[in-house]
Amino acid sequence: MWWERIIDFFVHNPGFTVIGAFTIIQIVPIKVNPWSWVAGLIHKFLFGKIDEKLDAISGKVDRLEKQVEEDKARQARTHILRFADELYAKKQHTQEYFLQILDDAKYYDEYVASHKDFVNGRTENACKMIRDTYNQCWKEHKF
Repeated sequence: MWWERIIDFFVHNPGFTVIGAFTIIQIVPIKVNPWSWVAGLIHKFLFGKIDEKLDAISGKVDRLEKQVEEDKARQARTHILRFADELYAKKQHTQEYFLQILDDAKYYDEYVASHKDFVNGRTENACKMIRDTYNQCWKEHKF
């Protein structure tokens, strides 16, 4: 009969038997997914070292991004403090320079607010003096 030939085929070809069994098990709604497991093994065999290296690189990139952002905040703080020193020494500045420093102050304040571990407390007086001087110059048309 036809079903005996099918059984005979699968008995003499165990590879097809395994493939058929995996397919049936994968389709049946149970938690065992042999094709996914086999694909995972193949992926790990082929790309395991690459995945480990990518994870390591990803961690380094994350640390580098954090360092770049912190460096930008430190640079903004330096700009703010230097500008305040120049104002204290009565040096004249353009409106564009004021606006750039005010942008730096905004960036610095936002960075400090979102990074509680970052050392702060160094620009409050300088920023107040810069804003006050800017407002005074704007009111008196001194730009």
